[in-house]
Amino acid sequence: MAKEILNNGTLANDNTGDTLRAASTKINNNFTEIYNILGGTTPTTTMSFGASSIISEGSTADAHETTLFFTNTTSSDKTITLPDLTGTVSLITATETLTNKTLTSPVITTPQINDTSADHQYVFAVSELAADRTVTLPLLGAADEFTFNAHTQTLTNKTLTSPTLTTPKVLQLTDTNGNETIKTPATGSAANFLVVTNSASSNPITIEPDGATNLGLALKSKGTGSINLGTKVSLGLETLTSSGAASALVPLTIVNSNSSFAVTLINGDTNGQIKKFISIGSGVCTITPATFANGTTVALAQYAVAELIWTGSTWVLTNQATSGTVPALTVA
Repeated sequence: MAKEILNNGTLANDNTGDTLRAASTKINNNFTEIYNILGGTTPTTTMSFGASSIISEGSTADAHETTLFFTNTTSSDKTITLPDLTGTVSLITATETLTNKTLTSPVITTPQINDTSADHQYVFAVSELAADRTVTLPLLGAADEFTFNAHTQTLTNKTLTSPTLTTPKVLQLTDTNGNETIKTPATGSAANFLVVTNSASSNPITIEPDGATNLGLALKSKGTGSINLGTKVSLGLETLTSSGAASALVPLTIVNSNSSFAVTLINGDTNGQIKKFISIGSGVCTITPATFANGTTVALAQYAVAELIWTGSTWVLTNQATSGTVPALTVA
């Protein structure tokens, strides 16, 4: 209702103003509206106005009141709209439970999320940034979960670009089509492993076992298949120019002296171990294996070759027969 103004007339008692009844009706209407606003059809003693504020005594008259304060607007008129709902107004520093709230572009400091029983929280901590950073969540096709550094999890369908892996457990490697290329089956109490060392320039790449002090490296085919060496093959070698012991660890020993000299060879340690000797000097080289199935010594003239195989108990010469222009090889 708009405020009703009493018509006082133009002059006193000129009978142009409101009648006494009409004036009283306007006065009653004005007061009724004020009373309704302030607390009902009767005046309230629990509500009052302060400087830029409304003060409520509450349901009990005591020394404590609630003051609704209005700050001064400095830029433009402000409108606060209360929703068409029944509920409680939320305050900034109060501990409250908010339900069904949608936050648009919120700035959150140290957020905490309750666990299922609400007795512990996930507390999110942040680092100091030099500038704003955007964290983009993927477009998921179904429910999923985050991956964390120290938590044991199984990752599926992940592509790692330039990763640094420390002691990874690899069950198998696949090609770009997902087909197996390398499989690493487990061995009980395994302590030995393979070391692949890259190289610079034209030096060869090294593949070698490690772990125990003395280790072999086995290459095997499956079924009736064979190991196919598609390029030239070279042997590791040593060169002896005077009497001494030949290494049983190096597959090829080149003996090179223009004078006769003697070489010894210890027993092998692996069945099928191969040892070759080539003499390129003019002096005769006499080789004495520690255990020799074909005699006691092998004498090599210039350009003669001797190949021995360890059977597990003795060295056996594989090229006794010589003919034509093959250099002389003498067994004694």
